[in-house]
Amino acid sequence: MKRLLFIILLTVAGTSALYGQTGSQKLSLTVTTGYAQQDLKWSIAGNLAGESPNIYSELQWKKTGGQPVAAALEWNVWDKLSLMADYSHTFISTGTVTDNDYNGDNRTNRTYNELFNADKGHLRDWSIGTGYKLIDKNRFYLNAYAGYGVSTQSLYILDRTGNFPDLNSTYKANWKGPFVKTAAGFGINNKLKLSAALTYNQVNYNAAADWNLIQNFQHPVSYRHIAKGFGINWDLRLKYTLYKHLAVQADGCYYLWQTGKGMDELFLSNGETNETQLNKVDRTGYSFTAGMTFTF
Repeated sequence: MKRLLFIILLTVAGTSALYGQTGSQKLSLTVTTGYAQQDLKWSIAGNLAGESPNIYSELQWKKTGGQPVAAALEWNVWDKLSLMADYSHTFISTGTVTDNDYNGDNRTNRTYNELFNADKGHLRDWSIGTGYKLIDKNRFYLNAYAGYGVSTQSLYILDRTGNFPDLNSTYKANWKGPFVKTAAGFGINNKLKLSAALTYNQVNYNAAADWNLIQNFQHPVSYRHIAKGFGINWDLRLKYTLYKHLAVQADGCYYLWQTGKGMDELFLSNGETNETQLNKVDRTGYSFTAGMTFTF
């Protein structure tokens, strides 16, 4: 994170010097922090056909949240064309996870049920892309963007009760792929602006887990998940301009990400592998942040 901020500051300094010479380009840097929270759940079937039973094991992380730190750059490189990049890192400090196993279809004949802690780990997102100003009026703008993004979750299964003192299992998920985005803004007055954005992500999903207490599983990778999916983000922003080059803002975001059917590949300590159907992965979350935007 420190390295990223250092690179951003160097970019801002160098670009600002260039603007002083040409006066024809603009750059904005936004930094925010606040609170973010997400839920993530997945289930697998008993075999590759999705049967025996149709839901064999199910994990649900709930209210895993903490403080995010984010930075975003947008550079108007030429006329209506811009380049953008953003990064966000959330430090997880709260959350729980439930682990359920079943012998019957549709979550019947439950054979295992435990509630654990999940107050450790992180959420990380970054993206790069290009934007184009479709409409650029005095009080209204409409922009379109396209690019590539990566969203990762590093989730833990822990026990704070002392019943399983050595429990330190992990589930690390990655959502990668292209996105398209539209953003519109309306000037309420000369200083106050309301804007909204909608982003659609087409992604490849993969995850790796380490169930550290199960001796007949391999370590550090006990099993993998592979699937294809999508993600939708809704963003709302209220920005107030304090000075010519400085504005403050408040943001709200809600997102829904989901995969279709995929594969669960289990690695056993004797060298064998077992494959079954990954039914789907669901991820929902929200964030409330505030920060500042510097323009050059």
